[in-house]
Amino acid sequence: MPSILNEVNRAEIANRLQSLSVSSTGRWGSMSVTQMLQHLNLSARMTLGELPVLSKNKRALQVFPLKHLLLYVLPFPKGAPTANELKPVVSASLEEERAALLELLERIANGPPESGAPTHPLFGPLTWKEWGVATYKHTDHHLRQFGA
Repeated sequence: MPSILNEVNRAEIANRLQSLSVSSTGRWGSMSVTQMLQHLNLSARMTLGELPVLSKNKRALQVFPLKHLLLYVLPFPKGAPTANELKPVVSASLEEERAALLELLERIANGPPESGAPTHPLFGPLTWKEWGVATYKHTDHHLRQFGA
């Protein structure tokens, strides 16, 4: 399974991020390309434990086999709801959002924060390896949304 912790996978994501432009349009959903990048930035900050996100208390999603299926097998559903904390509000330019995301992805690749891996609002406790997979899968999902 691809992971943002893997240098080759991270480089592939970085190349796809570079292909985005202000004229990129979504195939589904209501976010602009810049809003999507801000959403990914917020999500990466959550991964690093810098942005607290309230738990959805979905116990069924936090245990095997459903957690495994969602992380490793099934694609993320198009148009799935997102936590309020991860919804874009005021975004910077596409270039600024992209640069910030690339920096955050590198920070994630450098390992978990000193406080340890945070708890995911849907999946509950994740190992850093699982966070790497989830971050790759989430980023890939939104890049496919914009044809990148």
